[in-house]
Amino acid sequence: MKKVLILNALIWAAVILITSSLMGKHENAQIIIGVLAVAFTIQNGFTYGFLKDKK
Repeated sequence: MKKVLILNALIWAAVILITSSLMGKHENAQIIIGVLAVAFTIQNGFTYGFLKDKK
């Protein structure tokens, strides 16, 4: 279970870093990065709950 959560976190970190570098100084960059951070938190919670119930 921990491996899946760590892999998930690494993928999301890469997505957030790539998005922030591509967005640069766009006026909505902070909003998009914030939405990605919230989406990661929600998805990580669902993944943890699913894997916890699967055990």
